[in-house]
Amino acid sequence: MSYTLVFHIFILSIIQTASSSQRELPLSQDLCVSQDFPNQHAQQYPTLVSGNLNGTILIVPIPLDTARQIIPKEYGIIENAYRTLLPSFPDGMYPMMAQIVHDHDLQLPAYNASLPDFSRASLEFPFLDIFGGGRTPFRWAATFMITAENEMAIEGAESYGAEVYPSAFDPPCDAYGTLPSGSTTYARSWSNSNEAQGGIRFMTIEAVPSPGNVPYPMDFIANVTNQPVFANTRVCDYYTRLFNTTLSSSAEPVVGSVSANLEPFNKPRTWSGVYGWRLATPFLEPPVLTECKQTP
Repeated sequence: MSYTLVFHIFILSIIQTASSSQRELPLSQDLCVSQDFPNQHAQQYPTLVSGNLNGTILIVPIPLDTARQIIPKEYGIIENAYRTLLPSFPDGMYPMMAQIVHDHDLQLPAYNASLPDFSRASLEFPFLDIFGGGRTPFRWAATFMITAENEMAIEGAESYGAEVYPSAFDPPCDAYGTLPSGSTTYARSWSNSNEAQGGIRFMTIEAVPSPGNVPYPMDFIANVTNQPVFANTRVCDYYTRLFNTTLSSSAEPVVGSVSANLEPFNKPRTWSGVYGWRLATPFLEPPVLTECKQTP
């Protein structure tokens, strides 16, 4: 999942087959070692899936008219919700989220289970109204690029309703690498899937520190990444990122670019000069998908 997304059907398959001994699923990333910090809160929340999520999140302003064209029409856009949080956000624009993140050291202590790391890339759409009341914002995340070797994560995401492209990532075991300049970090993903139907899918994020310009404060990022996530409204993922731990104390504001050939856009796109954060946080997630619910 901020969001990372930990995929519930994947988790359920672990639960259904877990034994008294700890399970570990093989994957090619065993050949390299992640630099992410280990999960230090699993025992505190034994009945929840937990782990650490590290990566780059960029908020990409796109025209509100464009957002309305690519977001399914049955989902309303709660414009006043993001303008309340960001009064200076440009008129006529909508805050799409682009991210490449790495899920690390996933555990479910109640079932003595550990889950393999994986990376994912996505374009996601927050502040959506799926009930028509205009009160509860949800985030639509219907397409993912996921580490190709993690077949169970891919199958779980597909069962959840998402479109998934099995993908390679650079770096393969971490959230981002550093270019020779020393100040620019990068993360890349690519997939040959569906090459005949729209070309190779890819996403690249490059970013540099931006301490003097932080248009999206951390409370905005916390709000966006903790909105319930859905691919369709059958079920929602009530995933929680924790922003009150020492893990997020090294979060760094950044400015960068996103290049992607990924749905819901129908051709490659590049957005430059967009702002966000490089950060890691713990996350907690219920092990079972639940019905989407409106806040009373």
